[in-house]
Amino acid sequence: MIEYELLQKLYSIDTFVGYSDAEIKEMSEGFDDVPAVLMDFWKKCGKTAEFYKGTNDYWIDLEFHRNSKWLKCESKDYFYLLDENQHCYQMAIRREDMGLADPAVYVVEPLQDGTVREVGQAEESVSKFLMGMFLYEAALCAGPFEYYYEDFIWYSEADIIKLEKLLTKQPYHIYNWYSDRIDIYTMNDEAVLYVMMTDEPQGTYAARSEAALQKMSELIGDIGES
Repeated sequence: MIEYELLQKLYSIDTFVGYSDAEIKEMSEGFDDVPAVLMDFWKKCGKTAEFYKGTNDYWIDLEFHRNSKWLKCESKDYFYLLDENQHCYQMAIRREDMGLADPAVYVVEPLQDGTVREVGQAEESVSKFLMGMFLYEAALCAGPFEYYYEDFIWYSEADIIKLEKLLTKQPYHIYNWYSDRIDIYTMNDEAVLYVMMTDEPQGTYAARSEAALQKMSELIGDIGES
């Protein structure tokens, strides 16, 4: 389930903008089916500009689809949703899963010989992936989150427990994206923190205003080490 109200609030969206039928046909070129959840997202808000402003990685929206020679050459076994900022990895749905209502999303790596290596599952469903990735990108200054803490912060297990008491831990994650799992925390809708859960958990945060960044710093600034 996609929490559209949460996304609209976080990204300061007044009105969602969806794709037209013709644009959806263009987006899904080469594929007979589109998962119901993805189709609903496209129709409701797939063309909403706020989602794609200032992102760390590249959402494969209509503009990307039209301008990417890589996408037209490589989208044989997967339907791509997101491209890592240096084109080292992508997030994609397996072609054989496109007929499912809410299929899993995978992290894949393009290899020099033209093949693709599947790294692991990013999330068990498109809906959970979209929620997790939009929250993660917000913590990396996407959308209205233009103010950010400039360093990475390393956390201990005890630090993580403190964070969970002070912030709202979201039920969404991203897996196999430079870490075993990425956890997301929010301070109301004012600030977002991500933590990459590795042997040495690390992360950082962004806020929608200078005042919110200061508030977040006062709340969790003494937790972890930069």
